[in-house]
Amino acid sequence: MKMKRFLITAVLLLAVLPMTAFALTKDAPAVTIQTSDVVSKSEDISGQYSGAVTVIQRTTPQVNDANPTSSDVTVDGQPVHKIQLSEENIIELNLGDSDDFGVQATYPVKFNLPGSSLATISDGSGNPWYLTRNEEVTISLTWLPRDATLRVGLIDSDNTFFYVNFTGGADNRTFVVNVADNYRVGIYNTDTHQVTVTGNITI
Repeated sequence: MKMKRFLITAVLLLAVLPMTAFALTKDAPAVTIQTSDVVSKSEDISGQYSGAVTVIQRTTPQVNDANPTSSDVTVDGQPVHKIQLSEENIIELNLGDSDDFGVQATYPVKFNLPGSSLATISDGSGNPWYLTRNEEVTISLTWLPRDATLRVGLIDSDNTFFYVNFTGGADNRTFVVNVADNYRVGIYNTDTHQVTVTGNITI
């Protein structure tokens, strides 16, 4: 009699367990796994698991910049990279007049910058700004796509580009001039694809 009850219980358990497992799998919610940096890759691995599973891998590209540095222009007291401009694909942009009055003026910028291209930005008349020692230029930018890396900084009268790398789709830095000269703002797109740049330049 005990053996008969045991066999009946075992048969019932074997019948109920697969139905329970199926119900749990059917009602399983979608799972999203994210890490903490900038989106660069999305991979659907739903075929490997029950339910919809999406893994989003986020990385910020690092630019290994071997160019020399210079203290002619600094950011946070540190020298910045410098490069002599020659054969870059240069796009010249002139800013409109600023509405600000006083020592500093803020100019809005919005433009498309093709891949591997340098935008040089001057004042509303197409002239560089004459900056003396300890004058500051603050450049605040956002851009799409966010994974593109921009080289942003100042270009002197000898066409030396003093820059830092902007990453992550939004960045801002204050450049301090240590050598008086005529300067333009330079923004170089290191990516091979076009980026859309918006922001402000305060001089």
